[in-house]
Amino acid sequence: MQTAVTGLDAGDIVYGMSRLGRDAAALEPGAVLTHGSVSVAVDNPDLIEVMERTGPLGLIHIGPEDPKAMLYYAEQCRDLGLEFSADPAGLEGDEAAEFISGAKFLVTGQAEYEFLKASAGLDEDEVLSKVRVRITTLDQDGIEIAGHDMDRVHVPVARAREVIDPAGATAAFKAGLLSALGWGMPLRRAAEIGGQLTTVALESVGTTGYSINSVEFVRRLEESYGPACAAEASAYLLPE
Repeated sequence: MQTAVTGLDAGDIVYGMSRLGRDAAALEPGAVLTHGSVSVAVDNPDLIEVMERTGPLGLIHIGPEDPKAMLYYAEQCRDLGLEFSADPAGLEGDEAAEFISGAKFLVTGQAEYEFLKASAGLDEDEVLSKVRVRITTLDQDGIEIAGHDMDRVHVPVARAREVIDPAGATAAFKAGLLSALGWGMPLRRAAEIGGQLTTVALESVGTTGYSINSVEFVRRLEESYGPACAAEASAYLLPE
């Protein structure tokens, strides 16, 4: 099923997903629905309209943009029984707490996560009572995954050759994560794919200045995360 992405960085995330061979629908500010290489102007796009155009949605990632739009998409997901991942950057207090309620994934950086807890008056357990899994990037310390009824997972940073421009790192991580989740890969593997795509973005200029050679990407996954990760990813990146 399709993945849909909303928010100001939706286009950058969908670009990264397309580099990995994973199509997604981008609901960008300005009422433009993008599916694959086709962009269609629509009035006030909502998730029902998206599904009418692209088919069923497997996961909706709701990213930072106008707070009303963020809350609207989250409410639609809950009403329609759709799984969503939430990035609450730009929201605070009760709005942020309402926004993340019912999310399958909470995807943030460490600073954004600490701000969420402080502004909404939530501790770790209270956050995890609202979301199923927390996925938090820790800059040079890697990625942390936590949730109820699961062991905490730490994923180290992928090996980078040379850091040129950090601009595209955040969107690239989400692109790799969402692509792998869309393939059905487990959380650790999805975070590893996201981590490796982050380093590729760091090694280029701009948010969409990178490209992917699938064979090379799988090789680098093996260098960063081992042969098991590379073997699982190759099933999707290097189809026979």
